[in-house]
Amino acid sequence: MERRLFLTGMLGVAGAAALAGLAGPSKAVAGIPAGNGILDELDKPDRTVFEDGDDRAELEQVYHRHWHYGPRRRRRRRGWRRVCRRYWRHGRWRRRCWRERVWIGFWL
Repeated sequence: MERRLFLTGMLGVAGAAALAGLAGPSKAVAGIPAGNGILDELDKPDRTVFEDGDDRAELEQVYHRHWHYGPRRRRRRRGWRRVCRRYWRHGRWRRRCWRERVWIGFWL
């Protein structure tokens, strides 16, 4: 069975290579019409960008970390919480408790 799968795979690879050889890059480009279209306009460089002028680009510093600083910062840490549930078993109420990990948030 493994030999059969190997041979089938090799025939598939050979077939894919044969199809790739037939449909090379020259045949793939043949579907694009030649002429002046919008794609040719996009390929041209914009002359206003490359003109020599005295206008210099001004950089504006962006403060994107406003959440790090401030009068009130909220912090979080991991902690444990005790969770208890009760259930009815053998004619009486039973209680089962366990610990769960939770995020504890507090303000500074």
